[in-house]
Amino acid sequence: MKAASILIVHPDRKTQRTMQRVLGSTGYLVEVVDDIAQARAQLDAITPVLVVVDGSLLSAEAAALVDAARAKGVEACMTLLGLGDDKIPAILTMGSITNLLSHAMPVLADELTITVQKLIRRDLFGAEKYLLWGTELHEVTLERASERHGIVASLGEQVRARGQAARVASMAMLIADELISNAVHNAPVDAAGVYYRADLARDQEIELDAKHRVRMRWGCDARYLAIEVRDQFGSLSRDTILTSLAKDSVRETGGGAGMGVALAYRSSDHLVFNLHPGTCTEIIALIDVRNPPTERAGASSYNIFVERTQ
Repeated sequence: MKAASILIVHPDRKTQRTMQRVLGSTGYLVEVVDDIAQARAQLDAITPVLVVVDGSLLSAEAAALVDAARAKGVEACMTLLGLGDDKIPAILTMGSITNLLSHAMPVLADELTITVQKLIRRDLFGAEKYLLWGTELHEVTLERASERHGIVASLGEQVRARGQAARVASMAMLIADELISNAVHNAPVDAAGVYYRADLARDQEIELDAKHRVRMRWGCDARYLAIEVRDQFGSLSRDTILTSLAKDSVRETGGGAGMGVALAYRSSDHLVFNLHPGTCTEIIALIDVRNPPTERAGASSYNIFVERTQ
């Protein structure tokens, strides 16, 4: 029986070699092909744990490859984009792309390694994986809905106190506010699938019992400012996420979780969804603080990880 592998579809030989070195550390075989036709032939012979397709190869044939991979039980499908590319709408309409990384090397190598290790080890949760070892994470738990405003304001003050620019603090506050609001109002669901707090006014006071409490953690290692928000319902689905991210304008998303997800995505450099259906949802937003906010890339990365239920 052939060992499990990672299939890379990329036309550039130099990048192929780099990715082979990066992903070779996982212990999986790394299969590399130049184009979609070669990838389809490989897919007929193997079922890789991960398929990685370069964004320059996006086409109807690439979409068919990704769909075929998902049908065979491939763990995840990833697209890589260069910093100048903005093909996110096309990627999201493919439906099966669960991961998008849009950074150049060496940042791409770091994100690629983390993504693959999470998939392979099935160790999905925690912002620690995206920060340098030893970085302190500050934690707060909401017990009342009205605490959101104070927590968001305190986050902005603490980010500024650590020397970050006002715009970084503003982005962090917007992200935290949206993700916390979603966790309080849009995550709760009953046994019949009814989101019973989705229509409540966001400024309405709500007592949060143990099941409804929301946890936020944040930390900064001078590379990324990470904001992690977790609820205890696990009601956010992969399809809802992809639909929200695909919107060209957050105004088109309407209310509810879709708007919050869209705003958080457009305000961060990398948005990570860790989903354990029926148990919890954890969203991690990463803001790259190494460059001025005005120099952000046109496309942000995202990951959707789903905990196996069996």
